[in-house]
Amino acid sequence: MSPWRPNKRGEKGKNLRQLALLSVIPAMMVVAPLVGFFIGDWADGKFGTEPFLTILGLILGFASAGKEIYKLIKRVSQSKDENKN
Repeated sequence: MSPWRPNKRGEKGKNLRQLALLSVIPAMMVVAPLVGFFIGDWADGKFGTEPFLTILGLILGFASAGKEIYKLIKRVSQSKDENKN
């Protein structure tokens, strides 16, 4: 079945919605650690703790990206299960 055509139930766009949700994952993997890095770098400059807060911000960025990707994949898999029923 094509993702651009409605399925038997007439639910338009379910497949496109899932595709759009999953296409956000690469952006999350890049943006969240970068935000953590820059916030940690700014905090290091302000408090003079040079590499520590930058590393902590980077680690927290990766952790938050992982958590959000997990939640996103869980939501997409739940919507796929609803399509089957």
